[in-house]
Amino acid sequence: MKQQQGGVKLSIIVISIILMGVSAWFNQAGANEQAEVIQEQTQ
Repeated sequence: MKQQQGGVKLSIIVISIILMGVSAWFNQAGANEQAEVIQEQTQ
């Protein structure tokens, strides 16, 4: 039973890290798009 609990904790940590990476990637992509729009407006 204890091994299962450890596996569940590990999988939750792995899923959390993946979600954080995906959200950071989306934030970066959104920031890049906004920067391009701002550059176009200033030209």
